[in-house]
Amino acid sequence: MSARLDDQLGKVRDLTRRYQDGGRPAFRAFEELASLLLHLTVLDATGIVRLTYGTSRDRAALGGSGGPTDPLPLNDGRFLRVSVSLYLTERNRLAVSTSSYQYQVDRDGDRWIFRYDYLREPGPQPHPSAHFQVRGTLSESDVLGADQPLDRVHFPTGRIALEGVIQCLAEQFHVQCNQPPEVWRPLLAESEQAFLDVAHRPLSGPG
Repeated sequence: MSARLDDQLGKVRDLTRRYQDGGRPAFRAFEELASLLLHLTVLDATGIVRLTYGTSRDRAALGGSGGPTDPLPLNDGRFLRVSVSLYLTERNRLAVSTSSYQYQVDRDGDRWIFRYDYLREPGPQPHPSAHFQVRGTLSESDVLGADQPLDRVHFPTGRIALEGVIQCLAEQFHVQCNQPPEVWRPLLAESEQAFLDVAHRPLSGPG
């Protein structure tokens, strides 16, 4: 194991332990971990990951420098909108109430490519609490209704972490990373596994 990888793995493990310990310091640890992973991989050098607090210090939202709806600039000239709402449970543990990751061509998000959404508490809409959408067209005809484009289909998924989105951008969309894969791949795997070990798992549809 290289000294570089060993050092970064130590940081990932420390930040993971700190956010899993709970309490208000967990918010900052979660922000620092997300920032570290993004800066080692697909984030442009000008990108800033920022935590925004509401009226209570027990709730915050992760996003870009302008807030949770401000997209992050990527190395390919496109953007990733990261919006994660966090809160402290009654047991003082950090939890995610909603998360959304959208890969988009423009800053405003009018030309989005794909997105993942997660909602801890299902709402009135009949969509899966965790779902994936893609902006494209089907090769086959007469599959969807005439008034239902493909981007309105909510495909049920398991829980998708930020690490999985980063890996998809790097491996499938070939967004250049700031460190070689022998550094960032094990870091993403370490961080994602720790998150999924404690993450809430939603049903694939309304209960």
